Amino acid sequence: MISPRVLRAFTVSLASVGGLMFGYGTGVMAGVLPMVAGTYRLSSWSQGAAVSAALVGAALTAPTSGRLADRLGRRPVIAAAAAVYIAGTAGSALATGPAALVAGRFLVGLALGATSFAVPLYISEIAPPARRGAMVTLNQLMITIGLLLAYVVAYALEPGGQWRTVLGLGALPALALLAGMPAVPESPDWLRARGRTARAQDAAHRLGIELPPVPGDFAPAPAPGLRRACRLAGSRWVALGLAIAVLVHLTGLNTAIYYAPTILAASGLTASGGIAGSVLVGLCNVLATVVTIVFLDRWGRRPLMLGGLAVMAVAAAAIAVAQHTGAQGTATALLLCVFITAGAVGPAAVFWVYIAEIYPVDVRGALMSLATGAHWGADFVVATTFLPLVQELSLAGAFTLYAAITLASALALGRWMPETRGRQLATAAPDAPPLSP
Repeated sequence: MISPRVLRAFTVSLASVGGLMFGYGTGVMAGVLPMVAGTYRLSSWSQGAAVSAALVGAALTAPTSGRLADRLGRRPVIAAAAAVYIAGTAGSALATGPAALVAGRFLVGLALGATSFAVPLYISEIAPPARRGAMVTLNQLMITIGLLLAYVVAYALEPGGQWRTVLGLGALPALALLAGMPAVPESPDWLRARGRTARAQDAAHRLGIELPPVPGDFAPAPAPGLRRACRLAGSRWVALGLAIAVLVHLTGLNTAIYYAPTILAASGLTASGGIAGSVLVGLCNVLATVVTIVFLDRWGRRPLMLGGLAVMAVAAAAIAVAQHTGAQGTATALLLCVFITAGAVGPAAVFWVYIAEIYPVDVRGALMSLATGAHWGADFVVATTFLPLVQELSLAGAFTLYAAITLASALALGRWMPETRGRQLATAAPDAPPLSP
């Protein structure tokens, strides 16, 4: 008989493989883009399309798969996403031209859109409140490790131009996730919300967690539609979740991830040096997320979010200054490390925990997926426009714009973002207190 602690650790670790899959899937194009661009002679807009195809797919599936997660459960959605990811990865690796590559990446994006919210949602519902931040952030750690692996593999295989192998290796974590999901329990919160009380209690017992109390008038009901879900959660909470979802990407955080080799090459490094610099950036990302796991439940969501945004704004401004002064590419690489480290400690990690904590269980899947859809929609816009923006404004101009947006975001959230550390996950729509610190 497996002890509850061991089963819970295994379940969280397995679900977090979805983060590894996600990180590799989003970061891999950064490493192979110089090789693919050389093979197919892609323009800046075509390179943006190759990077952003996955983001389009993610933005499309994220809002719709939430209904499926509320109707069918968290595990089936994660398993289905892993299967689609495998198909998309195979299509990308075997692509015979730019159109086929974009189509394969679009399939990968369909899977990423579902995985990006379903995995933190599932982990948040099987984690004890005192450790929820750390456990959900383990998924973020796996994302950063996936990004780092993508950079390392691309760096190792770049001399031989083996971009197909780099893409194809992304199927390995998806295969592990698909094989393992039938062996772990469904979310007790979801089971009870669907009226399966006995199974919910059994799953909670196996995982060694306590189901939070429900109001006296709580009654299981079918998953509501999106409009009703927004009414049940409260417009201010919905607006806050959507605002944070969009602001994470308007800071330019993921451009430093998707285009790190390109940015560093434009700063004076060689193509291989740019990829090597991206490995350093990825390592900083991993280490920063380890720090976040340690401190997120101690310090809270609000301090890390606001502090991370403030440091990002300073780092983005410093990158712009470095470009104006003609500093060497190594200086830009170090500043990118600071920029991404602050993003990993703040908005990248806090966002996924926060949106799981502010919505009640019966609408959590639908509203988390709505926020995730907005999240990837903003990511698509920023990623697609980055290279053209650099052409119009220069690299310094682009990061000046990101610095201004990031600073404005910190000031706005400083007023409207309340703390959620240590709260039980809501089983019904929360009373909507004023959204102030």
